[in-house]
Amino acid sequence: MEYDMPTRSARALTADTRSAVPRPGPFHRHHLLRRLALPVLSLLFLAAMLPAPTTAAAASTTKYGDARLDQWSWLTTHNSYADDGSIKVPARNQSRNITQQLNDGVRGLMLDTHEVTVDADPPYQHIMLCHSKVACYESFAGGFSRVVDFLKANREEVVTIFLENYTGREKLTKAVAQVLEAKGAEDLLFQPAETGFNIDKHNWPRLRDMVARNERLVVFQNTWDDDVPVTSRSNSAVEYGRLMYTWKRTVETIYDYDGRPSGCASRNDNPVGLNPMPHTSLTPLFTMNQFDSSSIDPENKAPGDNGKALKTRIDKDCRPAALRNPNYVAVNFYQHSDTSGVTPLSVIAELNRDSDGFASHSALWTVNSSRQYVGTKHPNRCMVRGDEFEDGQGGLVTQRACASPAPSSHQWTATTPSYDSKGFFWIKAGNGSCLTVPYNNGTPPGYGTQMFWWPCETRWSSGSQLWNVIPVKLQGGARAFYFVNQWTGHCLTLDPATAGAKAGKVTQAGCP
Repeated sequence: MEYDMPTRSARALTADTRSAVPRPGPFHRHHLLRRLALPVLSLLFLAAMLPAPTTAAAASTTKYGDARLDQWSWLTTHNSYADDGSIKVPARNQSRNITQQLNDGVRGLMLDTHEVTVDADPPYQHIMLCHSKVACYESFAGGFSRVVDFLKANREEVVTIFLENYTGREKLTKAVAQVLEAKGAEDLLFQPAETGFNIDKHNWPRLRDMVARNERLVVFQNTWDDDVPVTSRSNSAVEYGRLMYTWKRTVETIYDYDGRPSGCASRNDNPVGLNPMPHTSLTPLFTMNQFDSSSIDPENKAPGDNGKALKTRIDKDCRPAALRNPNYVAVNFYQHSDTSGVTPLSVIAELNRDSDGFASHSALWTVNSSRQYVGTKHPNRCMVRGDEFEDGQGGLVTQRACASPAPSSHQWTATTPSYDSKGFFWIKAGNGSCLTVPYNNGTPPGYGTQMFWWPCETRWSSGSQLWNVIPVKLQGGARAFYFVNQWTGHCLTLDPATAGAKAGKVTQAGCP
């Protein structure tokens, strides 16, 4: 065949070659409230006590493809709890309760937690969901319980909660623990760090892996210390174990506008295009606030914010500024729009149709209509047939600037070998030679080994000329491929270190 690549072969790689670093085995289960009985440990319980998922939590994960948490988009509601029309000041921001929102497709919730004194004998403090503490709508336990109930009933869904927190950390962690334990859902809460895996070192996990582990509830809080909500955005804040510190993990836009939301200005010192977070390998989750928090009539203003203006702002302002789609699009009255056929939910669905793909990678290639293999990491570099060896038996495979029109030395095809290759393919050069991993006296060579072009074998030998061709979708929707050598298990790779050279290297390295 020519530039149209084959579908994934029957002997394709297992999922491990495509996944993030494997997570460790199960943790020993601890009793939440018993730990909370110890004052110091109560502050740390979320860091290390929740177990690995049970088999009952496993679910199909086809809806997310290979997307990591930072490669997917969710509709998010601003002041998700503020849905009671009987409260006039401040004005409500939603008209449907949390359960309805989740059933409708909302997957991000912004909640404000306040300590409120309950008039009893004796009086006691209770954590409530309140708007500026002027209007309290329901208990935190009630709202949080509905999220947990939804996740237990919908085993493939992932929900993120952003807490604007005005309570002490001990009270907040205890409130979270009590709900999780009462619901038998101790394993739901996502853990940013555990033995052998830390998101700061390895980036966010794939969503399908989060679903398989049942870590499907992601919670952020913005509290710096026990009782002090922060406006400072320092990344040095201590996290509450599994309740992640918002400004260490996310970036977001401002939310006060004169007129319609526009531009993509950051709310703090970290620009929306920051990637990765300082001193980490972590891509920050990106929240685009599509609401005006100063509006005295949010319901009247929401349709204009939620229709064509929303789609235009993503396309014209925020995607160019961040170089990726927003992960969380936060709105008021998500069901309203001024544009027929365009709602926040439809915009999110459109974003996710192009989000279940890979980021550009030195081992991912696109194939153009001229049969050139083009690197995705360096999109003007093509794999070419390089200098011939002195004995005339073959030569080096190199990379150089793509040419138009493409000469024969730039052209490659994936074809079925003349013998039973068990589902693998030859990658053939324009002169009929085969892409080959150097035989290395029978020892599979390691990363960084430069590829050869060599006469094609007439029978199965070491597998050094046999390649598994795996199609994938890039972020943005373009089709790409990675090519895994049958013998070494490594991927055909454009060497980044020589990508600026006149004739750089094409090597093998780890798969994406």
